[in-house]
Amino acid sequence: MEQKIKFTTEELVMEFGTKAQKANFKRDGKLGSRTRESIIKTAEQYYTIEIVRRGRNNVYVCKKRIEKVMKKDGRVRSGREQVEHRIPMDIIVATHLEFDMTENASMSLGKWAVEFGVITNLEYDLLCSRHNSKVRQKHIDVAIGNGIIEDDQTKLLDEFTQYCLEIYGQLVKTLEHMKKCGIIVFYENWKGYGNKGKINICPETMKRIQRLRRELMMKHNVVEFNLTAHYNARKVKNFKREWNEALAEVKDEFNNVLGIELYWKEYALILKATSKALQQYLETYCVDVLEAYMKNKDLFINETEEDYVLKRKANFMKKAEKRHKQKLKDYEQKIEFCNKEDEEMIKYFYTQKELEDIIAGYDLGVKRLHIQYLYLERMGQLFDMYNKCL
Repeated sequence: MEQKIKFTTEELVMEFGTKAQKANFKRDGKLGSRTRESIIKTAEQYYTIEIVRRGRNNVYVCKKRIEKVMKKDGRVRSGREQVEHRIPMDIIVATHLEFDMTENASMSLGKWAVEFGVITNLEYDLLCSRHNSKVRQKHIDVAIGNGIIEDDQTKLLDEFTQYCLEIYGQLVKTLEHMKKCGIIVFYENWKGYGNKGKINICPETMKRIQRLRRELMMKHNVVEFNLTAHYNARKVKNFKREWNEALAEVKDEFNNVLGIELYWKEYALILKATSKALQQYLETYCVDVLEAYMKNKDLFINETEEDYVLKRKANFMKKAEKRHKQKLKDYEQKIEFCNKEDEEMIKYFYTQKELEDIIAGYDLGVKRLHIQYLYLERMGQLFDMYNKCL
């Protein structure tokens, strides 16, 4: 028969409480109900607990668990349901890890996204094209060739790219959550290509690189959006030229010039938990699907991937619709002038339509899609084109 351990309230606090909880208990000599609940939840990761009341005090009778379980936190789940496809993403990542479907332990976030199947290879190539104008032009040509956009509507592809980029942040949140639950070991490191091929970049060197980049961006008055959407602008070209020269001169911690041509962030991801712990993860945060998962795992994985794409598209179209309505609202705004003299002078040079286009600050081709109510249709077509292989 397995031996049970008994804790008094003070012993429970000293064993499982945080520093602040321990200090508060020593000061007050008692526990508030919320603090008690928090400490019990922590203890329940390691023990099954039975509370026995003896007079004014409680005794906590604890039986050791075979395996540590996750600390249940309803706030995590409620927050994660705000994005429709977040739960299917959790399931996809968990099942890929359980069946050891991944080959490498360290990759860029984009390659992890492809590995897990949360974006397609075509989407990954599109996101990489942000840093290569020739590859970008190929994607533009394909979208035009499929009749989705016209020559003056390439900004639509830029907007679609930004929507796709959000997946990276959502995937990071999923991985950080799994790390918090003890499922994986997850950390980031920096890589680059330099004088001697592929190199590791230490945190101190990376900090200097990022500071240098910020200083040059301020000098040339550019922001990240300019680098993606306005890569032919003079200020962007001037920044990139000086940035590439400065990057090549960066030195490592031993004062050696690295000759860096490009760099990127990789994420090391190592499975830490057993299959049982993964099932507990799904039971805690994805309880609605657990029965189907246990019944037929292969079928469940396929159906989850289909569900993920449908929910992701629904979320994507919801955001696109919000932008469409906002742009229509912007276009309805009337142009106001400070005085009659300014109005006559400006209207001498511009028609009303030209003024509206200038105020809108938006590509005329994309504006036409909004006004003709074709914007949502075209964005949906882009999503389908880039996800056809899922």
